[in-house]
Amino acid sequence: TEMLGMKLGALTDENRSELGLPAGSDGLVISNIDESSEAYGKGLRAGDVITEAGQQKVASISDLTSRIAEAKDAGRKSLLLLIRREGDPRFVALSVE
Repeated sequence: TEMLGMKLGALTDENRSELGLPAGSDGLVISNIDESSEAYGKGLRAGDVITEAGQQKVASISDLTSRIAEAKDAGRKSLLLLIRREGDPRFVALSVE
């Protein structure tokens, strides 16, 4: 599924172990990213995992879709994502407009 300039997929047992994530961890893995997108410009890369959006856990594409819709409905211009790469967390705000 493509959103915010990224191709995203839910975590599976297989890609959790590949990414060195603990079993049972939730999130969306970036499988591909548009190099002209804001996400890429802010340092997101394929293999990064989005674990939270708008300070709520995301376990599925529909969770992220809901967070984006909520941000837009609330009149916010961006959505704060918690990204993990090799276990290191960082926050990135992406425009939802």
